[in-house]
Amino acid sequence: MNKSTTKIAFLWHMHQPYYKYPDSKEYCLPWVRLHAVKDYYGMAKTVAKFSKVKVAFNFSGVLLEQLSDYVNNRAKDYYLTLSLKEPSHLKKEEKDFILNRFFSVNFERVVKLNKRYLQLYNKKISPKSKFNSQDIADLQFLFNVSWFHPYTLKSDKELKRLILKGRDYSRLDIEYVINKQYQVMDEIFPLYSKLAEDGRIELTLTPFYHPIMPMLCDSDVIKEFSYLKKPVSRFTHPEDCLWHLEKSKEIFKSTFGLIPRGSWPSEGSVSETVLTLYGKEGFEWIGADEAILFKSLITDYVSYDMIKNQRHIIYRPYKFKDVNIFFRDRNFSDMLSFIYQGWDDANFAVNDLMEHFRRTHDFAKNIFKERLITIIMDGENAWEYYKNNGVNFLETLYSSLEKSECISSTTPSEFLKGYTPRKLERLASGSWINGDFGVWAGSKKNNYYWSILKKTRDLIEKSRFGGSVFEELKNYFYLIEGSDWFWWNTFEDFSGEFKKIFFAYVDKVYRLLGKKPPEQPK
Repeated sequence: MNKSTTKIAFLWHMHQPYYKYPDSKEYCLPWVRLHAVKDYYGMAKTVAKFSKVKVAFNFSGVLLEQLSDYVNNRAKDYYLTLSLKEPSHLKKEEKDFILNRFFSVNFERVVKLNKRYLQLYNKKISPKSKFNSQDIADLQFLFNVSWFHPYTLKSDKELKRLILKGRDYSRLDIEYVINKQYQVMDEIFPLYSKLAEDGRIELTLTPFYHPIMPMLCDSDVIKEFSYLKKPVSRFTHPEDCLWHLEKSKEIFKSTFGLIPRGSWPSEGSVSETVLTLYGKEGFEWIGADEAILFKSLITDYVSYDMIKNQRHIIYRPYKFKDVNIFFRDRNFSDMLSFIYQGWDDANFAVNDLMEHFRRTHDFAKNIFKERLITIIMDGENAWEYYKNNGVNFLETLYSSLEKSECISSTTPSEFLKGYTPRKLERLASGSWINGDFGVWAGSKKNNYYWSILKKTRDLIEKSRFGGSVFEELKNYFYLIEGSDWFWWNTFEDFSGEFKKIFFAYVDKVYRLLGKKPPEQPK
């Protein structure tokens, strides 16, 4: 009888796109700073409380660069600048910006539960109401303090005092909050490094600007999906993928002093060519979605649905060429990402999840000697939808894993020790969303972006510039290869900021080249 535990490998993915306009001294959006004090800090701090729990954390290179900027250079963003400005000194457009943007927190979990914040929100949506200077000051304070992780709010006496104060906040109160944010950010890298040094976590990376690498390698990969329209001009620059991988490895080593063994490719997007590049760069493993495995095993006689119904096949790693692949359990990953956030009773939610784990264990233990359930999901955006920023849920989950007799946690690299993965003869292309690239290519808007990339890259290569100017052009170009600009063509970009950033860098490249930039779509 197989009495070994079924292992769980959590990989929490952390990423933010580049939020600074060309030649700007400050970031235009605050999400690196705010997610840092809430999620990057809090997620590691939670793991630190449980000595038997092991997880993996994944960082994009561009996130590490920006977070390092805040830590080492005391970088600022526009929201921070406005937060510290006296309400009476605000221009009309600055005041309007605060009223429009400083409610950008979860309404149900934050605004609705704070009497003063809710009062200000109701005042905002009332057409006849006007905000006075104290209203603005309170909004400046409440927006920023709402992004602290519960651990910080619980441990800092002054923050607790200020929150109990409720209203009528001063400049000194707001300055205290901002200074505390920088203090928390200072703790993040040492915390992760210590956990990694102690073997408690595994640190992994995503290519630098978070590009959809199969499309960079060859945009004709989209022809594998007949329902998606391929870009007019073919883009094929696999060497750019190598740059994104090498650049991420460089900042990863300078940040953590480590060479990563594993990677979550941007949006879980893979192809056979991409795996070859990962092997060339010395990576031992990557993560991918279960749909990629199912499609990889299709034959003339075995359909996708037939394979999909044999779910046990995802509970072990595989190998394509020289790189091992862990295929995420989409059901479990999505349950944590989107389902349990609505269950306010953490014990009830975790008991449900653990029961699913136990049933999987009971089923798979008679099939595989060693079993691994891989959960890969966003490690920063999910928790604001949970009660208490997910603290109750995660603490209960980690505690349950420590106590379980049949389920335990591990990291991908630890699981691979002494394990021989099954070899795959082929690897299907796709991402974690629908097993294709439809979020980032195939639509009219996104295919226009790909045509811009193609034309811009050709102009850079044909230019007569060399040395530092050529390097500057290439660096700007790598930035606009990031997946986020395409993502927000598919999903609603309420601020319009992502489109503005993308075209600001396109325009910057064309100005350096002395060319007329392409038109922005309306």
